[in-house]
Amino acid sequence: MGFEYEILDTFCKANGLKLEVKSLNKLEDFSKYLNKGEGDVIAANLPISLGQERFMAYSMPYYQTFQVLVQRKSDSLIKEPARLAGKKVYVRKNSAFEKRLVALQDEIGAQIDVQHQPNLPLAEDLIDEVVRGRIRYTLAHENLARISKDMHPFLDISTRMSFEQRIAFALRPKSKVLKEKLDLFLNEFLASEAFVQLKKRYFDYISSTPTEFFLTPRGALSPFDKLFKNAAKKYGWDWKILAAISFKESRFNPNARGFGGAYGLMQFMPNTGPQFGVVPGSSPEAQINGGMRYLVSMGRLWSEIPDEHDRLCFVLASYNAGICHIQDARNLAKSAGLNPNKWEGNVELMVDKLDDPRFYRSELVRCGAYRGHATSYVRKVLGIYEHWK
Repeated sequence: MGFEYEILDTFCKANGLKLEVKSLNKLEDFSKYLNKGEGDVIAANLPISLGQERFMAYSMPYYQTFQVLVQRKSDSLIKEPARLAGKKVYVRKNSAFEKRLVALQDEIGAQIDVQHQPNLPLAEDLIDEVVRGRIRYTLAHENLARISKDMHPFLDISTRMSFEQRIAFALRPKSKVLKEKLDLFLNEFLASEAFVQLKKRYFDYISSTPTEFFLTPRGALSPFDKLFKNAAKKYGWDWKILAAISFKESRFNPNARGFGGAYGLMQFMPNTGPQFGVVPGSSPEAQINGGMRYLVSMGRLWSEIPDEHDRLCFVLASYNAGICHIQDARNLAKSAGLNPNKWEGNVELMVDKLDDPRFYRSELVRCGAYRGHATSYVRKVLGIYEHWK
């Protein structure tokens, strides 16, 4: 999934091409791989920058955003860029953020202590350092920072640091035919309703869009207890587990909308829901039955986990993070001498390390960095379930 991925996937399908994604961890590798012919397009929320014509050709811009200061909420918030004078700000080396801080020093007539962390090359890495309290300030594009703020409400991204910047794909200068085809596609796609909806799914999504008011009967856990019971009974599951997941995902709102287009009581992603008979607007019964079938399918994938409680933890973590990240954490746990079949104190420790480049760059990791909250998700769902038992 991903905003750029979906644009390019649509482009490829429209032109009979196959989209192959290669994930890179080092900023300098983008241009190197592009010009070595190991990739054809850079898709990385890339602002158009003057002076790069020898190394890359930019597509027609597909988005406009601006830079913001990312900091934790406190009584000493930086509300004006000029107040960064003398402050230590971490950014990627040779990035648009570093260029902005250099220009800002001239504008305010004062030095800013611009710092780099070579092992943390991505904007998401530095935002995570702010989240953890290891650094105080970094810069990011507003569209990316907004997603991080939704995950971490204690972040502040209100201080604007630049004018609007045009975001584009980058191609080899010699790829004139590909650039022409991509520009023609973007010119039409950016004016379409499909693009409007795509932007909403990633940057303007809302957590809840109720169109009906569902009442919870007296003594019931939810308005849908009967549906949860019927769905779980077919597979011998405790219906309160299914209900606990739905409460955590959507607060029992069948019309909820989340990041990336997640929808409904069980917050299915658009590429997953249809596999289980669930689309936006499906009835609560269809949503719950689809969620139950999805959980059962993941239970089968983790059937080798001998302990029933541990198996449930793996299922819940996979529901939240995707099974690939949990498999990566399991591989890391085994390599570290931990028990790959135990969740608590073993695999869960490695899930929390998948946001660290020292771990997510390991050859044991197939799906790259993970910055979500699968471990706390498992604890919260199990806590809700235990409370209801």
